[in-house]
Amino acid sequence: MASEEHALAARRALARVGEAPPRPADPVAAAEARLAAVLAEVTDLDAALESLTAALGEFSRRYERELAAAFAELGEAERVVRRLQALEDEVARLAERFRAGGLAPASRRRVRRARRARRSAGREERWAEAGGAEAGEPADGPPTQAGGDDAEPPEVEPEAVALKRLYRRLARILHPDLARDAGEAVRLGELMARVNAAYGRRDRTALEVMAERVGAGEPPGDLSEAERLEHLERRIANLARIAASLRREESRLQATRTFRLRDEALRREAGARDYFEETRTELGEEAAAARADTLQRLGRLVKAARDLSRARKGAMSRIVKRGPTGARRVFDPLDESDLVRRGAAHLERQRATGPARELARRLEETASSAPWEAALTLMAFFAEAAGPRPPESLATAEGWAERWDLVRAPWPGAPDLARALGRLPRHLEVGLRSRPDDVHAGVQLAAPELGAGVRIALERPSFAALGRGVLAALGPVERCAACRREGVAVHLLRTRGLDELNGLVCPGCGAVLRSYWRYGEAEGLEALAPFALELGLVAEQPVRLAGATLGFQLLPDERASLTAGQVRRRFAELYLAPYQVDLVPERVRVTAGGAALPAGARVAGHRLAFALDRDAGMTAEELLEVLRARIERRFRE
Repeated sequence: MASEEHALAARRALARVGEAPPRPADPVAAAEARLAAVLAEVTDLDAALESLTAALGEFSRRYERELAAAFAELGEAERVVRRLQALEDEVARLAERFRAGGLAPASRRRVRRARRARRSAGREERWAEAGGAEAGEPADGPPTQAGGDDAEPPEVEPEAVALKRLYRRLARILHPDLARDAGEAVRLGELMARVNAAYGRRDRTALEVMAERVGAGEPPGDLSEAERLEHLERRIANLARIAASLRREESRLQATRTFRLRDEALRREAGARDYFEETRTELGEEAAAARADTLQRLGRLVKAARDLSRARKGAMSRIVKRGPTGARRVFDPLDESDLVRRGAAHLERQRATGPARELARRLEETASSAPWEAALTLMAFFAEAAGPRPPESLATAEGWAERWDLVRAPWPGAPDLARALGRLPRHLEVGLRSRPDDVHAGVQLAAPELGAGVRIALERPSFAALGRGVLAALGPVERCAACRREGVAVHLLRTRGLDELNGLVCPGCGAVLRSYWRYGEAEGLEALAPFALELGLVAEQPVRLAGATLGFQLLPDERASLTAGQVRRRFAELYLAPYQVDLVPERVRVTAGGAALPAGARVAGHRLAFALDRDAGMTAEELLEVLRARIERRFRE
């Protein structure tokens, strides 16, 4: 057994002696194999990256197409919430300053420094809202287009394109037709033959080395194995760097929010769910919650502004500053705030500046193209034009929402108040404004001087019609005992001239719902009476009495059908009865051009006057003096 094993080992040894020694591996062939492998890898990576980029780009475009409106609506609502939060924080800060007491007056330098800081913060907030800050974007906001990174991966040139490019480059230099003599033509012919041979066997290495030599001014010559190997190694290293870059780019794309969102969409699609529909619903719910938050915050802001007014009134007497003449003058910390603007004292008397005239032109256009925007501007204007106190209907956020719903009813596409606050034009803002004694919050003109622009626009018929409709929606809601209907009452001055009696009348039948006197400066709905008359919401019938003019306001339809007998009854009801004048109403005649009018005569278009019969017991002049004396006595009492 052992002898057999020895014999087998001997035969194997003899066989090995007869075998040829192993040939060393061809380094060029190995390099070309490695080049082919890395080139194939680069090609695959490039194709995969191109496919992924195209898929992400398509998803991004669809995402934008399907969800842009929902994201825009959410963005509008969230911007208003952020604005209201900033205003509420500012009110709290100012109220705390007033309540602290004993505040030293701020220097002008300190005021300017505070304003600069607030303006800077405001710019950053606006930049973030415009999408400049990544932190300001919603967590699931619209993705950006894929492949937007600054470090773009290098492009991979196809092999066939590279071969043709090299061949053409060498042909432009070495073609025999370019020779200047016969000897050079022979030399170039030989070189071009080598180029054709290399191109024919698709030897890119040979072509690239020839191009390098020609570019360096050297003869192309034959390519040695060492030169070929060196060039192949350079190409392999270069392609390896390209492969690494492509892999990094692929990893970057796979880490983007767009890739994650697309991956989530594919998962939901695999489960028979619609990612875009579900996301649209989620965004709608978020926007609805933000809009509800908007109205709640607006209500809180209005209350906070009232609290600030009370704190301000209580503290202003203690915050004083010595003026240059030695007199003591009040310093108001609200002057520091860039979020609180001055209220307009007399909107109707402002000089029309360039921005105001530009606003007037814009409002005239929007009266037909975007009436809801013009109507919202009018509501903001009337709220401020009402003086120190806005109409009761606009004193709360709930009131604003309710009256806005009445105003926008004719326009089906008009947004509700929460949406409208997110789409305010440049001339409107949600903000704070201060007057000598009060601070108000709500929708307002961006600058007080713009009020003159609204007044100019109100002179145009189309915009005046809108103003009439808005003003008609600002009165209190009352139920009429005469026609049994409930609606927004119209305010008017039942009489003015000698006395001023306010009234609320039913817009349907004209019945008087309430009458009341108001002492002091007109404010609220009463301060808007001149606008009601100018815009034609109410009409007025003037009547002369011994040199004095009395005005009787009523609804336009009533004014058109008014008779002389009705004018006399109004005079008796509003002057003779309240002031207990001992005069029979029938002794009062209504005249036009000196002639008495029958009781049933229409008075429209006539200049009227009151005259007394000879047996009335007094003259018109005496009656006027009696009325003046008794009205004055009522004021003293």
